[in-house]
Amino acid sequence: MIGNMGKITKQLKNATFEYDEESKVFTLYDHDGFNGTIELNKIYAFAFMRFVVRMAQRNWLRSTKSKIKQTQENNEEIETEDPNQLNLF
Repeated sequence: MIGNMGKITKQLKNATFEYDEESKVFTLYDHDGFNGTIELNKIYAFAFMRFVVRMAQRNWLRSTKSKIKQTQENNEEIETEDPNQLNLF
């Protein structure tokens, strides 16, 4: 949601994220327990973004690798059941 004065705001259930284009500051507001704010300048906000993307990729690759490993194990089980099925000639 873009407001006046170049601020981009996203409100969630327990937190609000805001980016001020004029001051180049990324701010997180907590609604429940912390009752404070965290402000990151553009360099730290970019570093935080890279960190989040890396964690998402890591988790996605983990689930993909486990699926590939399960598929390989299933294929090995099929091959070991009757090795004569592969010999057609």
